[in-house]
Amino acid sequence: REERQCRRGPDCSFAHGVAELANPWTQAQDIAHRPTTTRMDFSKLDPNHERREVHVPRDQADVLMTDVVRQLFLEASGVSDVQWDRGKSLAILTGTKVKLDMVEKQLQRVIAHCNWGASEQKIRSVLNPRKDLKTARCRLSGMVPALKDFSKTLSAEQPQLTIGTDPSNHLRVRGPLLSRTHVLFEFSPERGAVYVIDCSTNGTFLNGKRLPAKASGKVLLWHGDELLFQEPGSKGDSEFGYMVNLEFL
Repeated sequence: REERQCRRGPDCSFAHGVAELANPWTQAQDIAHRPTTTRMDFSKLDPNHERREVHVPRDQADVLMTDVVRQLFLEASGVSDVQWDRGKSLAILTGTKVKLDMVEKQLQRVIAHCNWGASEQKIRSVLNPRKDLKTARCRLSGMVPALKDFSKTLSAEQPQLTIGTDPSNHLRVRGPLLSRTHVLFEFSPERGAVYVIDCSTNGTFLNGKRLPAKASGKVLLWHGDELLFQEPGSKGDSEFGYMVNLEFL
């Protein structure tokens, strides 16, 4: 006996009873009333997948919660999905526990470094760093007449630049609040980045925010950052510091 198809046509993806099978008397009148159906994709359903929510600071939301950054996280971590909930300032992550642990760590790292200035280029550098960079030229432009401009090229062989009152520093700067070794720049070729480390007693400020103490970690330094040796808004010359210019080769 000839096999009969659904009255709705060969593209229908649903199972029907005998009454819904095609026959010469009903097929013609059904043509104009066939519903459009889409075959469902169950390939992403995995019992091992979990869902996790991570808070995103609201002051970073405009830069971080974009389609471009979402794609960067997907490519860097391999999770199944990343969604943004702007209203609740949440990143909604889906994937296996191993992948979720990885992307959450990446997200927290991005948030931490963007606390001192956020941009899509900085996020891209954190998630997908260039590994072919051999040198980083640091040019420091004084923001007050008392500070002279300074330049030094960092490399794998000479990765550090120190600033402070002691003559042994690469850049010697005098000031009432400066320490013998006040701040350290460090070039990391494997991450294609320069980091800044606060070694001082009285604090160092990047783009208006105090850097963490040396023992707490280092912060990604970015082209155009303002590095100050005195808290912004305090008495005295609050712009006592440098504008940072970075060039990687």
